[in-house]
Order: sequence, then structure tokens, then C-alpha cells
Amino acid sequence: MIEKWTLLKQTTVYENPFLTIYEEELRSSDGRIIPQYYSVKRRDAAFIIALTSNKQVPLVFQYKNGVKDLIWELPAGFIEEKEEPELAARRELSEETGFEATEFELLGRYAPNPSISNNRNFVFLAKDATKVAEQHLDQNEEIEVKLFDLQELFADIKNQRSVFVDCQSQLSLLLLGEKLNL
Repeated sequence: MIEKWTLLKQTTVYENPFLTIYEEELRSSDGRIIPQYYSVKRRDAAFIIALTSNKQVPLVFQYKNGVKDLIWELPAGFIEEKEEPELAARRELSEETGFEATEFELLGRYAPNPSISNNRNFVFLAKDATKVAEQHLDQNEEIEVKLFDLQELFADIKNQRSVFVDCQSQLSLLLLGEKLNL
């Protein structure tokens, strides 16, 4: 019978404010010792689908170093220590887009890369979103915001023509599509 593996040893290989990389030694459920297994500790993140009264969604366009390109994605950001996911979603939406909404609904949560990372993503629907302010970007953020039609975004994902490169934005919109029977 498969059982949870046992962590025998954990050494920090690299650490900064955004992530920690561990080298680990594990014992599998059948007793084998697995040396040099690696895991990454990251903060949880909030992703926001801000839906305006006319069914448009503000997306952010910014450089992502992992893929070395500019990409469209949902507004999102890390959840600070001891911060509730919904408060992080409200903060990130306001900071990145200048939009706010009175009601936030949790659509789902998932582990984006459970093979190597411990973090969870929380997906929120921000209902009746309106632009109320200018962006308040972090020092290393350069973000363009544009409104997209929700129906078109959903249809493009289903037809594999999505503007999104990242799976988090696609999955989040699919969750909303299921909720709204799109």
C-alpha cells in the first residue's frame, strides 16, 4: 500500500524573500532511501478575475522572466505572511490595475506545481469591478492594463487560441466559465 514518504533530512540550498530551495533525503513507502530530492517553498498567491458590469475583464501585460517574454495574465500576487487570501486579492487588484470591487468570491484553490513546490493559488471573482484609481506598482513592476470581453476569453481558451501563456489564468477562467455555464 502506498503511504506518505518520510522526510529524513532537509538542507537549504538557496533562500531569498520569494523562495527557498531545499535538497532533501526521503524514505519512500516501500523503504527505499531517495537522496537529492529537491523542493521549493514559495508563498501562496491570489489570482483575480475582476468582472465589470458589462462583462469585461481587466488583464495585465507584463514581462515574465521565466518565459523571457511579455505576457497577458490575470492580476495576481503573493499573499503576505498572516494575510487572508481575499485581502491579498483586493490589494493586488487595486495595486496592479486600479480596479476595486465590493464583492469577492472564492472560485477555487489549487497547487500549481505539487511535484516541487508547496504553494497554493487562490482564485477570486471580483464582482462589478470598477476603475477607481491609478496603479500603485511595486518597484520592479511595469504593467499595462487592458479590458477583454469575458465570453471571448473563455471561447479562446476552449478553442486553444488563448492570449494566455500561463495555466493559472486559463484554469481560473475555466473555473468561472463552469460557474456561469459559459
